[in-house]
Amino acid sequence: MRPHLPHPHRRAARQTWLALVAAVLGLLTTLTVPAAAAPPAGDPNAKIDVSVARTLDTKGSGDFWVLFGEQADLSGPSRLTDWAARGQAVLDALRATADRSQAAVRADLDAAKVDYEPYFIANALRVHNGTEELAQALAARGEVAALLAPQTYQLPTPAPGKEEAEVDAVEWGLAAIDADDVWSGFGVRGEGVVVGNIDSGVQFDHPALVGKYRGNAGGGTFDHAYNWFDPSRVCPTAAPCDNNGHGTHTMGTMVGDDGAANQIGVAPGARWIAAKGCESNSCSDTALMAAGQWMLAPTDAAGANPRPDLRPHVVNNSWGSSNGSVVDPWYRATVTAWRAAGMFPSFSTGNSGPGCNSAGSPGDNAEAYATGAFDVNGAIASFSSRGPGENGDVKPNLAAPGVNIRSSVPGGAYAPNNGTSMATPHTSGTVALMWSAAPSLVGDVARTAELLDLSAVDVDNLTCGGTVADNHVFGEGKLNALAAVEQSPRGPVGTLNGTVTDVVLGVPLAGARVTITGPNNRTTTTGLEGTFATTLPVGDYSVAVAAFGYGGATTSATVTENTTVTRDLALRAVPRHTVTGVVRDSGGAAIPNATVQVVGTPVPPARTGADGAYTIPGVPLGAYRITASAGGCTDPQTVDLTVDADKTLGFTLPTRRDSFGHHCAVETSSYVEGDTPVTLTGDDAATGITLPFGFFFYGRTYHSAFVTTNGHINFLARSTAFTNVALPALNAPNAAIYPFWDDLFLDANSRVYTKTTGVAPNREFVVEWRDATFYQATSTRVDFEAVLSENGEISLRYRGLDPAVPRETGVSATVGIENHTGTVGLQYSLNSPVLSDADSVRFKLPPSGLVAGVVTDANDGLPVEDATVRALRGDTEIAQATTGPDGAYRLRLLAGDYTIEVAKENYVDASKTVTVTQDLSENVALKTPRAELNTTTLTFLGQPGQLRTSTVALASTSDLALTYQLTDNAPWLWAVPGSSTLKPGQRQNITVRVDPVGLLPGVHEAAVTLTTNAGRTPTLTIPVRLVVPAYRTGVNAGGGGFTDRDADGWSTDQAWAPGGFGYLSGGPVVTAKKEITGTDDDVLYQSQRESAGGYRFDALPGGTYQVELSFAELRAGLVPGRRVFDVSLNGAKVLPNHDIAARVGTMAADRREFWVTVPEGGSIAVELAALRGKLPPVLNAVRVTHRPDRTE
Repeated sequence: MRPHLPHPHRRAARQTWLALVAAVLGLLTTLTVPAAAAPPAGDPNAKIDVSVARTLDTKGSGDFWVLFGEQADLSGPSRLTDWAARGQAVLDALRATADRSQAAVRADLDAAKVDYEPYFIANALRVHNGTEELAQALAARGEVAALLAPQTYQLPTPAPGKEEAEVDAVEWGLAAIDADDVWSGFGVRGEGVVVGNIDSGVQFDHPALVGKYRGNAGGGTFDHAYNWFDPSRVCPTAAPCDNNGHGTHTMGTMVGDDGAANQIGVAPGARWIAAKGCESNSCSDTALMAAGQWMLAPTDAAGANPRPDLRPHVVNNSWGSSNGSVVDPWYRATVTAWRAAGMFPSFSTGNSGPGCNSAGSPGDNAEAYATGAFDVNGAIASFSSRGPGENGDVKPNLAAPGVNIRSSVPGGAYAPNNGTSMATPHTSGTVALMWSAAPSLVGDVARTAELLDLSAVDVDNLTCGGTVADNHVFGEGKLNALAAVEQSPRGPVGTLNGTVTDVVLGVPLAGARVTITGPNNRTTTTGLEGTFATTLPVGDYSVAVAAFGYGGATTSATVTENTTVTRDLALRAVPRHTVTGVVRDSGGAAIPNATVQVVGTPVPPARTGADGAYTIPGVPLGAYRITASAGGCTDPQTVDLTVDADKTLGFTLPTRRDSFGHHCAVETSSYVEGDTPVTLTGDDAATGITLPFGFFFYGRTYHSAFVTTNGHINFLARSTAFTNVALPALNAPNAAIYPFWDDLFLDANSRVYTKTTGVAPNREFVVEWRDATFYQATSTRVDFEAVLSENGEISLRYRGLDPAVPRETGVSATVGIENHTGTVGLQYSLNSPVLSDADSVRFKLPPSGLVAGVVTDANDGLPVEDATVRALRGDTEIAQATTGPDGAYRLRLLAGDYTIEVAKENYVDASKTVTVTQDLSENVALKTPRAELNTTTLTFLGQPGQLRTSTVALASTSDLALTYQLTDNAPWLWAVPGSSTLKPGQRQNITVRVDPVGLLPGVHEAAVTLTTNAGRTPTLTIPVRLVVPAYRTGVNAGGGGFTDRDADGWSTDQAWAPGGFGYLSGGPVVTAKKEITGTDDDVLYQSQRESAGGYRFDALPGGTYQVELSFAELRAGLVPGRRVFDVSLNGAKVLPNHDIAARVGTMAADRREFWVTVPEGGSIAVELAALRGKLPPVLNAVRVTHRPDRTE
């Protein structure tokens, strides 16, 4: 069961599909169907499901089901008492009907060489790759009732639970239903009973299951024939497998026991067989149909030689569809056949709660016995689907443990899971205990169901209607295996029957309640002929009969072994009276179209007129509970009334509120057209939109939403759900607004528009669906819209609805709102034609205020984006918002006291206490550490063997301690210290080193990253560039080799030779020993070559070069103008009239830098030219460096 086994989103569970199936299978509500029911008449095209027609029209061919009108008469076989004979008779009747009615169609398909699969259990066949022409021909045949689209079920991942404490050494679920007391008190554990499971498979050799498998031949050998069926051939061998885990879990809850510490099964003495109805994470309808057919008549390994005598007594079905209030009868024929064969059909009711009318199919079918789920505390599980079921039947039939149920899982292990899937095996196992203890019950499905109902423990939960004894949350109550076995007819038995009639008219009274008290208590009802019959242990009994509108009667009877005792009773009618009154809302206004009914009676309900008045005639003398309900924005009201004369009873219906506090009101509509088109067309499509303001919805603020073609808006994720259900519902979509949730289609004439009106803080945002059509009725169109107000209110409005067309007024739609978890919602209508152009539905908040403000950084005063702002009551979060780029937040809160808590990573949390009675402004400044660096980038130049180092200063500039950690991203780079903590105001020097060893010439990029606890800029990055030149030569002119302060080497001065480097003419060398100012490398400036030549560097790699020229005037006191000369590079004058003394004085460094581009293999010539009348040129040092980082 959702979220475990398939309660899927079935695409074809559309209303047309369901209507076709209902038309065909509706005759199966009883077992006495005529052998040759007349097929539906009319247009053949009406027999073809719209999904089939659309597939064939677009693709040309496809698979489809063919359903035949004739259904087998199973009334005779169902009365047989011999197990084998009964099963064979049912099989024979089904096969004979299918062979007869399908014969002509099969012959035509065979002749046309069309592939198909026939199924006798539902008198249907599956056509593979059929054409449109074939579909038309089949639909034209009288024996064909409908052509339906295939279904695929998505199998959700099981929801894990947590382990609960064992009770008296057994799992809590077994103790809760007193299964262990049945074992000890009656000595039965399911012996002699076989349970079947249609599920995802079973790990057959699991320690808790292998001993219970009917296919276990002993001695480590297994015979899977008649014991295991894999219709889709998923398993790798002929042995059972489970590639999902769900089936192993459900089987364990029915029969599991490893003989040691793992007593997990309700009926560990029973044996099991299984069919794999779900291939893996999906379940095809062919697999489910084939599995249902195999359960009726298991086959050998080849799928032949069916043996109905080997069918299981109980079939567990922890699967179904989440079709909500729509009853899907597609599996009804299969379940009807099981019941006729005496097989108990146990189904889960679904995991679509907590909304009412959420029970899934087939569990909501009248023929299925459906189970809901409760937890270890006896509370109904939030996910457990609620009723009513088909025709208003009580659904679930009862509830069983379904939360944190520990059972077997593949791999020989055990794990807890949640779901009605887990609850249903408790019911299945209980039936096994009952039939094991009372063999006379075997095959009596109706009597078994009565005993389960009678023995269930009543729970007062009327949230979805009903009574304490029979409601749509717990059904008949909580499963009690001990009481069910106690009430079963064990030991010597006999039969008590009789007829109940009207004492005056002598006519039989159907539906009379017969209560039998004695060694075994029993309650049953009379049939259409006023008769009753029940099997009882021998002994003396009291019999009491009551019927609506009649006085009671009693008698006594003694039941003896193997005999039938008859007790007929006649009842006298009591006087009847009329109840009248007016139904009003809490404001005193009359409510038209409200329903007033006498609870738990067959008296037809009354509808109020335009004046709110109602009349209920013919209410018999007695005490009753009378309920008035109008749906929409009001809650029902129930009043106790003793009717002993004509009575007047007025009602004032209270305003309905969800647990958050939303309520609604019907107002005069004022439709506003949108003006901005949204790109949204087609079927089952959705798109995102940005809201013009933060919208407060169920305690959260949203800034974007998703709009779907199917008439709903949600704030969490893209969803195209088309099958409307009751609200709230756990399944997606959640955090949603449903102005008209139906299966809609936006064609070329349909559009979705938005529009923003008003001025902040009173803006409204319109989302309008215009000319939307229905998937099943494309000629019908509707306009509707949802208007979101900045104050959190929502208005739903409609236009152009035809009151004469129920589809337009909501007969198949859900209207309402729902929170982000699918647990709280306010539903205005569900599948009710109550919408109109004149009325809008406004959803309102209780008294509230807007708490708004700006979150800033306490260091710089600038906004803080993405801070989380929470409103708390105690430790419970009430609302949450996230700041935008402007640091602003808005929280709409219900009136009351709150703690506003603001947090963001690397900031110190801040909180304030506020009392909300009106709008408030609360600004918050968050403290955080701050880091600042004295540089933004580092560049190094070096050659292999030259280790380069630089220092960066890091400062902590806030009043909080700063922590940091350094990382680098290159093997040639590292920085220290790697981490540290700085006090407020403290500075830290970080040393960055690079090592070019092994690097090719070029530019190498890397970075040093500081990860800090600063909120504004938690990560600081220092880009590091390492330039590795292809050539670098420095010459100490007139001097020897030298290594400078930067660890760069300078060569001894030398004469130039072709292909090398050196001076071009050898002038005198001048030296000095005095300190040279303006440099740390005095040696480079304390020698110089005096000449009119220069220097040359040959055979250079191509590229851009840096040329560094170092000058100094070593003649102390030389005045400016005495030594003046020109300097050229490769013939281009770069320093004309260069005068060192005039520039820097004497005994001072004069460094000049130039750039030149050199072709591959080229040269650089530094030329010094003397000027007439001046001292000769001098040069102290020259260095030529290839610079791959430069392009000039």
